[in-house]
Amino acid sequence: MAAYNAANYISESIQSILDQTFKNFELLIVNDGSTDETVNIIGNFKDPRIRLIHNDKNRGLTYTRNVALNEARGEYIAILDSDDVAIHNRLELQYNFFLEHPDFALCGGHGSVIDEVGTPVVDNRFTVPIDPDKIKITLLFQNTFINSTVMYKTAVLKELNGYNDYAPAEDYELFIRISDKYPVGNLDSILVKYRIHGSNTSIIQSELGRIKVRSIKEKQLTKLQINPDKKLTDAFFSILEWDYNAPNFTDYLSLFTKLKAANKSLNKYPEIPFEKMLFNYWFEIIYIKKAKMNALPLLLNKNIFKWSYVSFRQLRKAFKLSIKGIGQLST
Repeated sequence: MAAYNAANYISESIQSILDQTFKNFELLIVNDGSTDETVNIIGNFKDPRIRLIHNDKNRGLTYTRNVALNEARGEYIAILDSDDVAIHNRLELQYNFFLEHPDFALCGGHGSVIDEVGTPVVDNRFTVPIDPDKIKITLLFQNTFINSTVMYKTAVLKELNGYNDYAPAEDYELFIRISDKYPVGNLDSILVKYRIHGSNTSIIQSELGRIKVRSIKEKQLTKLQINPDKKLTDAFFSILEWDYNAPNFTDYLSLFTKLKAANKSLNKYPEIPFEKMLFNYWFEIIYIKKAKMNALPLLLNKNIFKWSYVSFRQLRKAFKLSIKGIGQLST
């Protein structure tokens, strides 16, 4: 647990770990130069399984998480952010998963979303994919893990030299590197209560996060032997943000064509699921950008279309867009 000025929430986070059904753990808390009551609150807990370490000053998430990695003594490392709450059997479920799947290096799960005072928000289930192949493929486009739910093999993290300097997206970059070498998975269970509030790091550092994630996207394209020029990177990055306004259809088609060819060459992902996901993203872009009279021809583009990939619903929506566009043109 990394902790920086977490006085408002850390007591509940700590208690949720001490109450776990799985008892054989240490709770390693790294205080990253807090200036509020965080340290005093931690000190109120007398459980010998808590080990508190102090940075010499505020060092940031990447440094702090690597301190925890270097200090950890267990075979597995589970992450819990200092404002989130672990479900009571979270550690037991994940530990048993690793016993049953010894080749896996990373395991996460679903979350439920709560507000500042712990009240569930509307539509509060925060779900992630659970099929290992789908997790790996989707990870190319989106983060498929909730950081506060993940458990790693300690040896794998040390082999990969821990976190790189991509904060506040350092977890996403690490997940990608792990999945490049090892099987990864998510349990079909809620493991944490994920707290949304105005002081979330991801909210405070959103612009820095965009910069870091963009560099992650460039790195991903490079590893696929695709030149990450601005147009391709813009299109690739916009998929993660679900913001399809800037890039045009040609840029997206170029991106997907290159991704398809790269995967055929490198055999990184299962071919049919990968190409079907590309097609589904292509459909979403056509629909959200309202391609109108060009919708059906775009959907049926030979570079990305296969009849086995398309659903009747997608064909119907594309047909309606085309008819609507023709109607507007005639008026």
